[in-house]
Amino acid sequence: MPNYSPNSNQDQALGTSALRQVVGFTLTELLVVMAIISLLSAAILVALTELQATTKVRRCQQQIKKIDQLIMRRWDELLHKPLAIQFNSLGPTPSPLNINARKLQILIARRELLRLEMPDRITDIADNPVVFPGGFQMQLPATTATFRRKAAYNAAIGNTWNEQNQGAECLYLILSVMQDRDSSALDFFFPGEIGDTDDDGMLEILDGFNQPIGFLRWAPGISARTGIDLRWGVANTDDDNDGTDDNGSEATFLGSDDYRSFSDIQKVNAADSPDATDMGAADYRLFDTNPSNDPFNLFPLIMSAGRDGSFGTYGFGANPGVAGFRYKSTVDATGTAPQALQTATGSASAFPYDPYVEHADSNAEGFFYTFGAFVHDGMTDNISNQQIEVNP
Repeated sequence: MPNYSPNSNQDQALGTSALRQVVGFTLTELLVVMAIISLLSAAILVALTELQATTKVRRCQQQIKKIDQLIMRRWDELLHKPLAIQFNSLGPTPSPLNINARKLQILIARRELLRLEMPDRITDIADNPVVFPGGFQMQLPATTATFRRKAAYNAAIGNTWNEQNQGAECLYLILSVMQDRDSSALDFFFPGEIGDTDDDGMLEILDGFNQPIGFLRWAPGISARTGIDLRWGVANTDDDNDGTDDNGSEATFLGSDDYRSFSDIQKVNAADSPDATDMGAADYRLFDTNPSNDPFNLFPLIMSAGRDGSFGTYGFGANPGVAGFRYKSTVDATGTAPQALQTATGSASAFPYDPYVEHADSNAEGFFYTFGAFVHDGMTDNISNQQIEVNP
């Protein structure tokens, strides 16, 4: 029979209450669980963010390694390509002065060819080939004419090509006229890796972080560079006891003010790594009294700014202080060129298209920067073709 006891409802209520106490959660327990879930979510988010960053770095390395393969193949071709210029004969008994001047003309023409076919600035494309005394001038390469047409078309549709990402834009132009086996060199890149981040109408190759990949044809500063004294090692001292003061073998020697190298392939010792554009040893700096300025072999620099988006490196884009820059160097403090250089160029003050030209620091701190020189710690996360990680 049913229990009609007066206490039956009370007993049932107590049982339900007890059951609720058994299966329910207190507010403290809920807060603890929520805190644990939040911590786990944060840890997973951090892990995913780092994984994403690592993936982007790997893609940057893939991109730069591929670009390096293409650019270095072109670089080697241009170092051995016949020069499209015919100088006058020196006659049956040329003087030593005229022979040295001719060597310098060939050196300048070789560097001129590299400038025209592998530009890294707007001025490289806009400037005509240098005119030597007597009106001798290199023929404009077909690739340079193509670059000019693309720039002219960009201007014709109302765009103004600016210097902000000019190195990256020149890199795109170079790759756009190159073949990679049976396809265009640009086919390696995904559609999203080609863009126009500064809206000037000129396209750029974008790295894994969606930033333009920088390009410098000549970047001596990425190697070790001299400090304020402008001498390798301790100034006026034969640090390594090889019989010559301040030569490249003393770079970053203990006690010097030199800056360490960010390049694993570019060496500053001209004796061990001579300038590949100057096989005739014509550069006048090889014969002055300062071994610290002897030209050494250079390689193109291809660089991703990395995760922080900052190159921290001198010469990329328009800043610092390179707007309208042209590779011309005043020869010395007096403005007077060696006689052979005057004969070769017709100028008493300038050495045209000099890869090693230095720029005074805009902050007047006594530093001189060459392109590629590191200017702050922002470049420590950069990824370049001159690092061994992408050049196994």
